[in-house]
Amino acid sequence: MYWFTGILGLMFLVAPFLFGYADNFSALLTSIGAGVVVLVMSILEALRHEREVWEYWVAAAIGLLVIAAPFALGFSEHTSALWSSVLLGSLVAISAGSKIYTSQPKV
Repeated sequence: MYWFTGILGLMFLVAPFLFGYADNFSALLTSIGAGVVVLVMSILEALRHEREVWEYWVAAAIGLLVIAAPFALGFSEHTSALWSSVLLGSLVAISAGSKIYTSQPKV
């Protein structure tokens, strides 16, 4: 699963330039910051191969924060920044959440 979140992290990094919102500082900083954190968490998980899931908790939190960022930081009027934040944030939160859910001990 770490490879999928790693790809999403890379998508966060290129989205501002690909979708044309690199001129909006808040949207650019949100996307670059989220991309770096998600990518680093994915790399840590890939290198460690341990049963801990704290990396996915961090990624899930970042995903949820990125979903809220366009509204909290005021770039919701920029359509491509809004939808890339909501879509990529949702994918990160869902994929990380599914990893957290499936790694919980079954009772």
